[in-house]
Amino acid sequence: MADDDRGRGGLRAFASRPGVRNLILPTAMLFAGGISYGSIPAANKYAIEAGFPFIAFAFWQVLFAGVALLILAALRSDLPKLSLAHLRLYALLAVIGVLAPLLVFVSVAEKLPPGVVMLVLTLNPTTTYLFAYVMRVESFRWLSVAAIAFGFAGVLLIVLPEGSLPAPGMAIWVVFALLAPLAASVNNVFAASLRPPQTTSLSLAAGLMLTSALFMLPIVLIMHGPYLITAAEPVGQWSAVWAAAAQAITYVCFFEIVRRAGPVFFAQLNYVVVAAGLIWARLLFHEVLSLWVWGALVLMVGGLLLANAGTAQAQRVAAQAQRVAVKRDQN
Repeated sequence: MADDDRGRGGLRAFASRPGVRNLILPTAMLFAGGISYGSIPAANKYAIEAGFPFIAFAFWQVLFAGVALLILAALRSDLPKLSLAHLRLYALLAVIGVLAPLLVFVSVAEKLPPGVVMLVLTLNPTTTYLFAYVMRVESFRWLSVAAIAFGFAGVLLIVLPEGSLPAPGMAIWVVFALLAPLAASVNNVFAASLRPPQTTSLSLAAGLMLTSALFMLPIVLIMHGPYLITAAEPVGQWSAVWAAAAQAITYVCFFEIVRRAGPVFFAQLNYVVVAAGLIWARLLFHEVLSLWVWGALVLMVGGLLLANAGTAQAQRVAAQAQRVAVKRDQN
């Protein structure tokens, strides 16, 4: 059986077995990862405003996260595996799941309010379905199509009306920020389908962060030379530690949630990320969003609800088909 067939079968297995796993721990991890990841745009904003070059800042946060996770993995005798399957997963997810969203978020840190940056993540479940449909992992569902329409309408409410953003020039940066949920969607599908068996979430997260740092090192050297963390202002240094801790927590939770409950359940993390991001922005920057942005939030959350309803519908259909097949085999 080809790799993609195994991956699709694994994804469909998650979709057709609702309620099999105990969801208490995955739910707790949703909140831990969501609250952590929701704080990263605030850390980015502090660092960039302090003059920390954004490529160097992205490098140092993933390096710190990787080293911290490597130490924890070594203490547990659970170092990252270096088989071809593991290296392929590290490399693929490093580019798509870590570096692409990270560079997008750091790039827009000075261009957009943190609350608006968080809003684009509500599109993640919708774009995950869209990518899975294109890859023929998911079937056509009207509810999921409606979710895509709601999410797109929410984006239009942010970028089109005058006064929805503090400055008109910010609209193009909102469109650029959409690359983050698109990359995260591809990442969710690949993480579920390509994970090697008998691999812990801690070792996967450590390998992923270190691979991401390794990929970023030549970029940093080309753009900024050997930019040491000590060259940054103290607020930038603490922001790097803050973002690194958030990355480490989020990716351990990510791998464990996908392992225990599947990528569809993990997509709900975006509820927590958006709520946490708005709260962080309000507490740290006293950010006030326009009515247009709040309207976009309503539409995007509506899209999330429709996406979840579409997924639940697909689960019921798959479960019913499975029961029919079992009865047919028994007869």
